[in-house]
Amino acid sequence: MFQTLTRLGRLCVMTLWPLFAATAQAQDVIRVSGIPDENPTELARKYQPLVEHLQKHLGVKVVYVPVIDYGAAVSALAAGKIDFAWLGGFTHVQAKVLAGAKPVVMRDIDREFKSVFIANTAAGIARPEDMRGKSFAFGAKSSTSGHLFPRHFLSTQFNIQADKDFDGAPLYSGAHDATVKMVESGKVQAGALNIEVWSRMLAGHKVDTGKVKVIWTTPPFVDYVWTARKDLSASTVQKFGQAFLALDAAKPEDKAVLDLQGAKKFVPAKAEDFLVIEQVGRSTGLLK
Repeated sequence: MFQTLTRLGRLCVMTLWPLFAATAQAQDVIRVSGIPDENPTELARKYQPLVEHLQKHLGVKVVYVPVIDYGAAVSALAAGKIDFAWLGGFTHVQAKVLAGAKPVVMRDIDREFKSVFIANTAAGIARPEDMRGKSFAFGAKSSTSGHLFPRHFLSTQFNIQADKDFDGAPLYSGAHDATVKMVESGKVQAGALNIEVWSRMLAGHKVDTGKVKVIWTTPPFVDYVWTARKDLSASTVQKFGQAFLALDAAKPEDKAVLDLQGAKKFVPAKAEDFLVIEQVGRSTGLLK
């Protein structure tokens, strides 16, 4: 009997070994990605120092996997093709609803994030109410700060219904910096984007302030978060989060990473932080 059980045990080990080996191998590489909310060159500049920091802290190879759009980031996380993704609040909620993804960490600024509404200076727009009847651009359709909350605030603050009160249907630029360029060129007369990208473009002299101006800044809302796929081990998720929490602005090397991420520090994220986004997503019809 014992010999039979031993043979069965050996058979089980031999049968399951490829699975164990594959799991061990997968843990040797952490694949990260993020929503493409800016142009690819800017994203590469922001992610490279972060990847290097993660590799040092985690002791494994970290690979940045670019995706083509917001939906692709959610799908890749749900399919297990990436382990962690830098998502906006709304794409995080989509990933949670679709595949049980979980929040890990967020920047200090993401608990009270804001969007700005901008207008072409030749459009005769001085306040949000003046956008009625004008052409308008959001960012990506799944963007929290480039679409969801701007659409929400247009309706609740100014009684502007985006799909009927502009000059034609609103356009979708696909990225925050692209929205600025659409307004700057006059392709649309107004648009909305996240305040961080706007501030960075101003600081880098990447926008002609003679052609574009801010007409309104939104109330604060919760936004970006590092999100983990559902089936990662608790220890892997914990180590990943600790790598961000360990970033210290007093250290030059860490400060360089934080500056590129637009943060002074990272803080733990909780599932309840994103309940309001889910509510707004359902109320606007953007989340089914």
